[in-house]
Amino acid sequence: MNYIKRYWRIIFPIFFAILIWVFSSRSGAASDAESSAVASFWGLSNEMARKIAHFVLFGALGYSATSFIKGLHPVSFPRYTQVVYPVIFTIVYGALDEVHQLTVAGRNGSAGDVLVDTLAGVGGVLLYIAIFCFFRLWKKRSSLLK
Repeated sequence: MNYIKRYWRIIFPIFFAILIWVFSSRSGAASDAESSAVASFWGLSNEMARKIAHFVLFGALGYSATSFIKGLHPVSFPRYTQVVYPVIFTIVYGALDEVHQLTVAGRNGSAGDVLVDTLAGVGGVLLYIAIFCFFRLWKKRSSLLK
């Protein structure tokens, strides 16, 4: 049972990595039509909708990767390696995603997208740390009030 409890968090980074890969595998015309529909629904430009999608997906990837790393070492968090590894993973996956897009018809890779992916991964990691620390302080505060 402890094995399942320790490793169940791998599901979410795998899910977001697959979701990113599926979105990147769509042809340029299909991807453009999809992002145009989302952009018009929210009243955004097509480029802004694409950047927001990158930020949300890679932020979720960074968040879930941090959750997985924290689950491997639940006693001491946050440590340097527990923060750096998810960021490195997000950067590498973002770069691989852009290389993958070079092989898809009608798509191109962009160094700017890798930068957005990196910032999103850092944001996801920082969000996880902020939430974790908030709940740790809340728990400590409630135990002191009892």
